[in-house]
Amino acid sequence: MKKVIIAGIATIIMIIVMQILSKGIVTDYSPMGIVSFELAKTFRDASAIIMAVGAKPLQINVSVDFLFIITYCIFLYLCCKAIMNNFRSSGLKTIGLIFLELSVLVGVLDLVENIAMLITLGGYGSEISVTIARIAAIIKFSLAALVILYIIIASLFIIYFSKKKA
Repeated sequence: MKKVIIAGIATIIMIIVMQILSKGIVTDYSPMGIVSFELAKTFRDASAIIMAVGAKPLQINVSVDFLFIITYCIFLYLCCKAIMNNFRSSGLKTIGLIFLELSVLVGVLDLVENIAMLITLGGYGSEISVTIARIAAIIKFSLAALVILYIIIASLFIIYFSKKKA
């Protein structure tokens, strides 16, 4: 449990850092900061964001995001592992293992997304790099939401049944 708390604190610190870095990235072209760039629909949209914000602030944000990926993935992974270890049923353990693996996949998708964004920011971008970043981001956000939902529901399930036994 100590590892989960440390990873949670590290994740919160990185969220704060990312929020601070995002302040200079929020514009009319990128109202959601870096997320607007992650979800740019076309190379033209991504280029408009780069022109409005500048490549350097976006590159810094994406670069720091690599550290954020490590912290939040470790946190999600440790949460899923802790939950999985609380279940006695092999079926529930298997479900836990699936979400544990999904937490790793979220990180891999985020890495792919960041690499595609850095290619675009480095002047080598195209519709392909923007599309790869967008698809990876959409799947990443969707799977991350599922993993977080699993963590919340499974945690409540464990708390409820542990109080019932007591």
